[in-house]
Amino acid sequence: MALQDLTPQLRTRLDRLERVVGLFVLVATLLLLAGLVFYVRQTAQRRGWGLRKLPYFTFVRSAGGLKVGQSVQLMGLDVGEITDIQPQPPGSYYDMFVAFRIKEPYDGYIWDDSRAKVGAVDFLGKRSIEVTKGTNGTPSYLFSEFKEVPVTEVESYLGDTPVLLVDEIYDQSGTNVLARPKERVTPVLLQRIVAAGTVATLRIIDTTNQTKMPTAVWNDREGRYRLVGKDVESRKGYFLTPNESPALTERLESVAQAVENALPSVLNLTNRLQALLDNAASAAAHADRMLGSAEPTVTNLNVLAENFAEISRYLRNPRGSLGDWLIPTNLAPQLTQTVASANTILTNTDARLTEVAVSLDRAIDNLASITGNLHDQVRANTNLVRQISRLIVDADDLVQGLKRHWLLRSAFRGTDKTPPPSKKVRRATSPKDERP
Repeated sequence: MALQDLTPQLRTRLDRLERVVGLFVLVATLLLLAGLVFYVRQTAQRRGWGLRKLPYFTFVRSAGGLKVGQSVQLMGLDVGEITDIQPQPPGSYYDMFVAFRIKEPYDGYIWDDSRAKVGAVDFLGKRSIEVTKGTNGTPSYLFSEFKEVPVTEVESYLGDTPVLLVDEIYDQSGTNVLARPKERVTPVLLQRIVAAGTVATLRIIDTTNQTKMPTAVWNDREGRYRLVGKDVESRKGYFLTPNESPALTERLESVAQAVENALPSVLNLTNRLQALLDNAASAAAHADRMLGSAEPTVTNLNVLAENFAEISRYLRNPRGSLGDWLIPTNLAPQLTQTVASANTILTNTDARLTEVAVSLDRAIDNLASITGNLHDQVRANTNLVRQISRLIVDADDLVQGLKRHWLLRSAFRGTDKTPPPSKKVRRATSPKDERP
């Protein structure tokens, strides 16, 4: 059906629909373009499109776990990527050449004391490069225009604008540094440099303007900046000293090898520990048997200790128990009569007898103390069989000595079985010798 065949109402509705569809397509196109612009912008920010990227390089023993396009980190951030990995010629000190680029502004953190740390990141052998932040040194790149002037003309540049040195200046010995890069030139410093006489010209920076791209790269061996792009070394970028750790698989392999080498010693130690445990179990069983066999001895010692305690308690009786033991009751009257009859004879020896009695009393107290201490020792220590036997023998000797003493001999007369001496019969030789 042709458009002119439609009614005016249908043509009006169709025009409105066409305007709505066109407006929808226009809005969708604008949204698509806005999303594309946002995506491109985010990608550019993430990948550093349009940012300054400066070249750096280092060397490693093995390129295992590294690949081109892998990110380079600085202080935990992705600041660049690896651009090239090439083997070194045979006989070179280093094995693999690794080049990478660092985007701005992170190149300002890399100085001559920065290092390229190569370490493992997972258990699959992957490794990464992390650049350490410089703390005290010279920036890797110079972003200022500089000029080289004779030493005698440097003083004319000194004024309100600070004049900075570009290179390191050494004294005549070549070991002591007189001035460092980025150090401000003063009349005093200039006089020291002139007096040293080691350089004829100085490269100086007499402007505060910074350039977008670097003008020179630092060379550690020469101690000075080289112009960027003038030679092959400067085109490669700044060299970072490598600090490479072996891959995790190599470390695990070395650990496994060490464990395998130490395994025989471990097994030998285990066998020795098992033998030691068996000996300990045997010693424990033997000690248990010894304790079982020593139980009757301990019981006898307890009984002996109780007997000695009873004797000690009896001897400590203040009612003359020792006297009743030494002098029986049947001998007491006879001894009293004897003492009464000998009172006149022993008048002069009364004092001495008193001293003897005091000494005897002291001996009894000492004996009581000895028996008391023996009781305590028996309670504290059960291994006193030999000492107790010796004490019994000494006690027997003491009693035998008391029996032989002239003062107490009569107290043991009833127990003495020694026959009395026979009377000598005198034979009469004449009637005069015989007496009625």
